[in-house]
Amino acid sequence: MNNFIARREFLIWTGALALLSGAGSVGFAAEATGADGVEQNAGNDQYTYYVFYRNDDSLTRRMQSAVESHVKDHAEQAASQKVHVYSKDDSAIIDKFDARRLPLPSVIGVAPNGAVTCIYHRKVSAAQLKRSILSPRYADVVLALQNGKIAVVSLLPDDDVEPSSAASSFLKSEDFSDRSEHIQVSAKDPEERDFFARVKVSTDLEQPKTILFAPPGRHLGTFDDDTTFDVLAEKVHSSGSCNCEKCQKNQGR
Repeated sequence: MNNFIARREFLIWTGALALLSGAGSVGFAAEATGADGVEQNAGNDQYTYYVFYRNDDSLTRRMQSAVESHVKDHAEQAASQKVHVYSKDDSAIIDKFDARRLPLPSVIGVAPNGAVTCIYHRKVSAAQLKRSILSPRYADVVLALQNGKIAVVSLLPDDDVEPSSAASSFLKSEDFSDRSEHIQVSAKDPEERDFFARVKVSTDLEQPKTILFAPPGRHLGTFDDDTTFDVLAEKVHSSGSCNCEKCQKNQGR
């Protein structure tokens, strides 16, 4: 990962993939209709934090207190729900996250687009919860990775600038078109300043940059505008994260 994305974030993505393996598309908020307010939270562009518990003991109360404080501090962005793992009314959420098998209590944060942005067991800090609120495009990257896609991120000086020709060719290529998700991020978008900070790229861009991520959260590289399609393709093919027919054949699958 080249220390590019904080290791704790990589572990969140990996943990979410392991938790939801076999569940198909991870996008979630609209599915969980068995819980009050889930669709409303997503519709209001709010994060939902689920506190799963079995016993209302001191660990549960401390975790719930931390989550409630976080929600209070981010009232326009977040909501929470306390879920007993044997609640029949919340069976959709419980089954989705296989919550009865989690170390309890656990908190899982879900972005408005359905990406899982945090999973913590037993205890959670204010700093950890704050880090789980991502910019809209960063959440799109996480969702793409959790859905098993290569995330092709185009960092653009502004909305009027086209992505690099290499990125466009990559997204149209036979090997990658069905396996990739394109996320465009404008340096002029104030909501995405945190995204640029996390990927360590200045917002004073003059030319587009391309970033490649592969599941579960591997940073394959950050590339300048003059990078070629062949460079991007080889980076993915050689990463061990590619599932195209050529790589499957080379790996004897």
